[in-house]
Amino acid sequence: MSWSFARDLDSLQISVTDAWKSFDVATVNGNAVRFRVMENTTANWHVHEHTDELFYVVSGAVLMDTEHGVREIRSRQLLVIPAGTRHRARVEGRATLLVIDNIRDDG
Repeated sequence: MSWSFARDLDSLQISVTDAWKSFDVATVNGNAVRFRVMENTTANWHVHEHTDELFYVVSGAVLMDTEHGVREIRSRQLLVIPAGTRHRARVEGRATLLVIDNIRDDG
């Protein structure tokens, strides 16, 4: 087995001062892996019709609003939003997370 690269996620987020910043860190089996930093911000409501979306919180906490209610995802927890589910992420304070999906311009 050969390793193609390694990423230090702490070094990516340390200088981020934006309310929302995403870094594409890898592609796995056609899925995008993004490292996201969110601070005191709320995403717009949206739907991904053709792909599930996985959120893994590295640090902090993320509130995930869906048409079914609100779920809090804390550090070291993950949540999968099924395709076709209207959702948005909210953060009070600062959080870092990994987002894995196969979005291809479907909203």
